[in-house]
Amino acid sequence: MNLLVGATGFVGGHLVEYLFQQGEISKGVFRKGSHLKIMDTNGVQGIEADLSDHHSLHEAMEGVDVIYNLASPMPDSDAEFLKANTEGLLNLLEAGTEAKAKVFVHLSTLDVYGFAAGSVGSSTPFRPVTEYQKAKAESERILQEFSKRSSEPRVAIIRSARAVGSRDESLALPMLRMIEGGKVVLPPGGSMSFSHPGDIAQAMFKAATVNQSPGASFLIKSFDSTPEELAGGIAAAVGKQAEVKKQGLFSSSSLPKYTAEQLKASLHIEEQPNWKELGYAPQYNLKGACEEIANWYRKEPWVTESA
Repeated sequence: MNLLVGATGFVGGHLVEYLFQQGEISKGVFRKGSHLKIMDTNGVQGIEADLSDHHSLHEAMEGVDVIYNLASPMPDSDAEFLKANTEGLLNLLEAGTEAKAKVFVHLSTLDVYGFAAGSVGSSTPFRPVTEYQKAKAESERILQEFSKRSSEPRVAIIRSARAVGSRDESLALPMLRMIEGGKVVLPPGGSMSFSHPGDIAQAMFKAATVNQSPGASFLIKSFDSTPEELAGGIAAAVGKQAEVKKQGLFSSSSLPKYTAEQLKASLHIEEQPNWKELGYAPQYNLKGACEEIANWYRKEPWVTESA
């Protein structure tokens, strides 16, 4: 039995779908007021719980073997990042240990390396800058310390490049809105690594099912691209003409602030040697990701309507 924490989020929804396709039985933790359609349509039992309340996690943990943790506030929100990634994480680990869960798979981010441009690898030192990045780095530290003290649940960390795909409200959706207006304005930056959430889901599933040493971390990407190539690919896939240009003195991008900083950083992941032992092989390239986003747009064109 799987427990998904953060199942109603952007990447979480894709993990729900992926596990359902694998024939896995799952439960999903949600907070009051969450939209549950993605869980309902993929056979996931929803359980209301709060990571800040240890006792509320007990019911959710019943019969669980694998915990997938994707719970974290979005970087452009006003949430308390540190509390969610420390107190909430510790509560989840404690509840999982009490329930005798076997595996704990944690979704982290390439952003723990900060916003310095260039390539990163497993030995590159963390240089977190923002409160969000510091909180995510601290969550990894907590998990590594836990792994030194206890072998169960076995911890695996997936450190993914910037996710882009359907239901992405901070990059794909603003790009679609700009494409509809005929002009896409992007911040300065170069080629970088992107992850499709379907590939992140695959990596998380394999990390849970392939035996690795406790505390193992995996840097994951789907493809490399410039933001301009990504925007142009989405425009072509939806069949619209749009001018794609860099932000200048008299033009600005409508991307959220944090997303714009990610694109400016242009971080790259080199192909990781541990992908082979994990069995990870990305299924999405640039064209495939753009077509998947375009299919979302065609099915639900109303998403581009401004609030």
